[in-house]
Amino acid sequence: MSRTSGGDSMSVDLGYAMTLTPEKAVAYFESKGYAFGFRWQEVADEAHARAFTVAGILKLDVLSDIRDAQHKMLQQGQTFEEAKKALIPVLERKGWLGKGLKASPDGELEGKKLLPYRLETIFRTNTQSAYMAGRYQRLRENVDQRPYWQYVAVMDSHTRPSHAALHGRVFRYDDAGWDTLFPPNGYNCRCRVRALTADQLARHPIGLESTDDYRVTVDQPQGVNGKTRPVTGFKDPKTGQVFTPDAGFHLNPGKGYLRHLGEQLLNRAARADTRLAAQAVEETLGQPAVLSALNRDTSNWISQVMAQRQARGDFRPVGALRPAVVDALADRGVVPDSAVITLTDANLLHVTRENTPGALPATFWSALVSSLYRPRAILYRRHPTTLVLLYVFDLKESARQGVVAIGGLAAGQSTGAADSKVASLTVRAVDIVSDLDAFKHQAGDEVVWGTLE
Repeated sequence: MSRTSGGDSMSVDLGYAMTLTPEKAVAYFESKGYAFGFRWQEVADEAHARAFTVAGILKLDVLSDIRDAQHKMLQQGQTFEEAKKALIPVLERKGWLGKGLKASPDGELEGKKLLPYRLETIFRTNTQSAYMAGRYQRLRENVDQRPYWQYVAVMDSHTRPSHAALHGRVFRYDDAGWDTLFPPNGYNCRCRVRALTADQLARHPIGLESTDDYRVTVDQPQGVNGKTRPVTGFKDPKTGQVFTPDAGFHLNPGKGYLRHLGEQLLNRAARADTRLAAQAVEETLGQPAVLSALNRDTSNWISQVMAQRQARGDFRPVGALRPAVVDALADRGVVPDSAVITLTDANLLHVTRENTPGALPATFWSALVSSLYRPRAILYRRHPTTLVLLYVFDLKESARQGVVAIGGLAAGQSTGAADSKVASLTVRAVDIVSDLDAFKHQAGDEVVWGTLE
């Protein structure tokens, strides 16, 4: 693991991290961004994509802090010097700034020095994530002999009550709940997973369970200003207690490093400033390896939902608005709460049900993330209460066009409710256009990106 130049050396036992078992933890630890430089051409494509995504996540975090400071400056009438004086300690406290910074020839900062407690938290969490990613791969390789996985918490005074409530619960290795439940489930989480044989399961006091009976969707606080986001939680039918991983920990660390990083970026973007988030996602999805990884994961999830034909409150982030679209909407007085586009299982089942007029072909859904990233055109449809965007695509199977309607409440528009809950942009409807000329001239629709010509 390389050490950046220009900063003070930190008393961190990196050797300990590199000797963790299983050995696959090392590969995941590197995927978390601890070893990448400025010369992208010197690394492999996947390592490039991993590092680029990590850099995008960090940049989004820093820019969000700066934007919050600017907003506070305007709200409180501060001068720039006052705002800067208040911002620098925030960036230092979070570990973004430190002594020994040095600019590279390209203007990038080398030698970024994290403050000790920030580094300790990041190091411990990433070490645990790395170990669990390797552990997940090892458990998967032994499912023929040990197909039953038990959640194990450290039962002491430091353990979160919701984590303790999962202690001892056993689910099959292929239970969909492990996509969310597999540790770590928060900063400093010490939980782990133990694999059981059929004989061991037979002696278990509770036996095998299924998270299908527990899964619920809850609104979890994301960032500041009271914003929330729907996430998958697990409700104990006996106690009523709801468990949700901390924000940013809803992904199994072992199921695809690039996909994990891509979704982490989308999750961060969902609670960041709309323009900053759009820019970060556009840059990162421009990496073919990241786009391909998200496509595969989304396609697999879509196939599972369509095979089960039952909504369970699950969803996937599938893209984000282009910065140019955010700017075009702002020119029209519309500012979405979030740049991220999601697809819920309920809406997916609605738009893909049998004998639905205008249903899109299966090949479209298998490349949904790419399609939303590179549509032919994006149209803004005027609506009194809801933001509606129409994404238009050329269908490979015919000379016709497919249309996906993206909808969500725009900030500042009345919902009739007193709360500040965020209504994120979601896939609402689909259709097939047989007459493009007639479609182009529909009243109230404006092209805000691309062209229909």
